[in-house]
Amino acid sequence: TRSGPRDGCWARQPCYLLRRFCHYIVTMRYFEMVILVVIALSSIALAAEDPVRTDSPRNNALKYMDYIFTGVFTFEMVIKMIDLGLLLHPGAYFRDLWNILDFIVVSGALVAFAFSGSKGKDINTIKSLRVLRVLRPLKTIKRLPKLKAVFDCVVNSLKNVLNILIVYMLFMFIFAVIAVQLFKGKFFYCTDESKELERDCRGQYLDYEKDEVEAQPRQWKKYDFHYDNVLWALLTLFTVSTGEGWPMVLKHSVDATYEEQGPSPGYRMELSIFYVVYFVVFPFFFVNIFVALIIITFQEQGDKVMSECSLEKNERACIDFAISAKPLTRYMPQNQQSFQYKTWTFVVSPPFEYFIMAMIALNTAVLMMKFYDAPYEYELMLKCLNIVFTSMFSMECVLKIIAFGVLNYFRDAWNVFDFVTVLGSITDILVTEIAVSSVSCSPSRAPQGFPSRACPLGAPDCVGLFLAPPGAPGQRRLGVVSANILS
Repeated sequence: TRSGPRDGCWARQPCYLLRRFCHYIVTMRYFEMVILVVIALSSIALAAEDPVRTDSPRNNALKYMDYIFTGVFTFEMVIKMIDLGLLLHPGAYFRDLWNILDFIVVSGALVAFAFSGSKGKDINTIKSLRVLRVLRPLKTIKRLPKLKAVFDCVVNSLKNVLNILIVYMLFMFIFAVIAVQLFKGKFFYCTDESKELERDCRGQYLDYEKDEVEAQPRQWKKYDFHYDNVLWALLTLFTVSTGEGWPMVLKHSVDATYEEQGPSPGYRMELSIFYVVYFVVFPFFFVNIFVALIIITFQEQGDKVMSECSLEKNERACIDFAISAKPLTRYMPQNQQSFQYKTWTFVVSPPFEYFIMAMIALNTAVLMMKFYDAPYEYELMLKCLNIVFTSMFSMECVLKIIAFGVLNYFRDAWNVFDFVTVLGSITDILVTEIAVSSVSCSPSRAPQGFPSRACPLGAPDCVGLFLAPPGAPGQRRLGVVSANILS
């Protein structure tokens, strides 16, 4: 129902019928869904355009599709204007910022079409108006309440971001000043790496990196990112904070020697501490502050929405928990005199769990003990330990299947994961032993990846902690325990 006096157009029967008809269309069940589909298709068509060949057949086909999309959006705008009115009463079309955005996008498209049909018009004007089409995906925000809530949260967070941004810039300025003091004039190098001083970087040198040896002139250059002044230091530190290309800046920093002198590999490794502290302060600390600010703003908006509710926040949380909570079930054999019940008592006992946890910790330590070019006896010891751990976890899997039963055991996703990793570990050991035993122990016939001296006893390679290495079933429990501690 529409509030307010029904005067003006509402008092005239033809206009009243037209507005009722437009109101009926706007409030139809599938009207918003159709508009969302058209917005999605329009966005896909916008992304599919060829920006290089503007007269390509694909762009011509997409141009006619754009006519259809613009027609649909124009129809939507017109019927909403008729239904809601323009400006003079509450709830009018132009009193909603999202409707104003729709009007700007549609009007820009219509004007661009009008200019494109006239010769002699400025092509840049047409292009600037057609750029407004990129705002079409924003039309979905108003129609999806959850997206609108997130967008409102981001906008409201911008009010508090200014103070954090000022602190951010102050810290960035401090680090830039420190960087200038540490690295100014030290990011120079000679194209001939054998020359360290600028006075020696003269003449030519032989370049062996290409297919043919060529004589290249020696040049004294400066790295693209440096700390010669505060402005360049700010730009370099911002580049480092993005996480793109910063290892090269770190290498240049630890290789820096003295002003007007070339680099020396690893000359001052202690300067890497500067980047460690910088990463802790900026990419970690400040990014988390921005995320926390958005989360707090989102929670405050949720509290505002629920402020009219008669229940308090904790009471609503308790009710939601009671509604969504599911009872915890634990299987227990009924016959307490059976072998299954005794096995179940054993596998659920605390000593058994502590023993498995100890095996997990030891197995993890063994997996960390591999290193390149290890002695034969050392590799043999690690292999035997891995086989022992795999046997223990296999026995654990068998005992639990006996205690819980096959169906109850595989109802738990973690048990399925345990079973698959144990099976993979056993398969890995068997395949490795078969592959090694089928090859001669001579160096000329040793397979790639197996040292010839360890041919008969080559240990299986550790592919990763979660790719079924020997003993890996217990590692997921270690992850579960860690997650529980952190939560």
